[in-house]
Amino acid sequence: MSTPLLMFLAFIAVTLVITWWAARRSSGANAYFAAGRSITGWQNGIAVAGDYMSAASFLGIAGIIAFQGYDGFLYSVGWLVAYLTVLLVVAEPLRNVGKYTMADVLAYRLRPRPVRAMASLSTLTVTTFYMIAQMVGAGTLVTLLLKDSGISFNVAVIGVGVLMVAYVVIGGMLATTWVQIVKAILLMGGTILLSILVMAHFDFSFAQFFDAIAHVRDGDKVVNFLQPGLRYKPPYGALDLISLGLALIFGTAGLPHILVRFYTVPDARTARISVVWAMVIIGTFYIMTTFLGFGAATIVGKDFIQQNGGTNMSAPLLAQALGGDVFFAFISAIAFATILAVVAGLTISASTSFAHDLYTNVLHHGQLTDPQQEVRVARITAFV
Repeated sequence: MSTPLLMFLAFIAVTLVITWWAARRSSGANAYFAAGRSITGWQNGIAVAGDYMSAASFLGIAGIIAFQGYDGFLYSVGWLVAYLTVLLVVAEPLRNVGKYTMADVLAYRLRPRPVRAMASLSTLTVTTFYMIAQMVGAGTLVTLLLKDSGISFNVAVIGVGVLMVAYVVIGGMLATTWVQIVKAILLMGGTILLSILVMAHFDFSFAQFFDAIAHVRDGDKVVNFLQPGLRYKPPYGALDLISLGLALIFGTAGLPHILVRFYTVPDARTARISVVWAMVIIGTFYIMTTFLGFGAATIVGKDFIQQNGGTNMSAPLLAQALGGDVFFAFISAIAFATILAVVAGLTISASTSFAHDLYTNVLHHGQLTDPQQEVRVARITAFV
């Protein structure tokens, strides 16, 4: 059995134990949808970071920096600044007014049934497209990383889907929260260790590091990756960058799987604390992706990365170059854990919106007398 497969199975085993533990504590609607509002500020902050730092953040950002230098780094800036919007505008009113979903807040001031229907439709649309991308990424990633194990794309997608359903149906929000916490800790540990190895390669000299970045070989030419313009070129490069920044900053404030996390804490003050924790962790992570991306460009090389899986393999190939096959397996398992945690978060937010907004408050006019019926509908939705 290959080392990457062993590490994948180890993470799956840990998360299934968490799910079993959470299932014994998720008996009511409040426990299933909001983890009993028992999550502390630092725990929710780590979980928010775990939910937010997807495969696109880990593999995609490192890859785009490895191929497009400074312009790729600007993606990191937009995603981090987005949490200022969440902190200053979203977190406190969401927790004060809402119960389980964003529609609770909107229905407080607007006509409840139409706004809940549209908010739920929006949530389901966003999570579906987001989930498709994550599932396709999971299948591609597992196929590339476990090619020696003979696991096909279809088997990988089905496997991720089964695990996702197990986390949500059995353990609810509590299981999803702790899966995201474990994933965030592993991801931060892996990126920090890999960043240290990158700097060790340059004898911990920032002068050598930045000199190498300024002289990256791209085919037959040498390119300065510290100069802007590799991606955002005149005449419309500046407009493209502004458009990207607005999408990242304001789009994040509407992501349903992020917003539902603020219902898991006891009060608005704890919600604000959790956003601060998330910003610190996410900010640190995106600083580390800079080392990963530039390290991959200078140590591994664009040509080699392109020939061995493409842009998204930049971080795993860097890990293999600096730490050998075992470290490559560890980073690969982290990438897999990243996808699992994000998909679980998307699933719980979609099933909660369908059960609470559409089923309970639109179809039944908020008149359900059995809260467990809402939970059963959410579980069926997650399975479907």
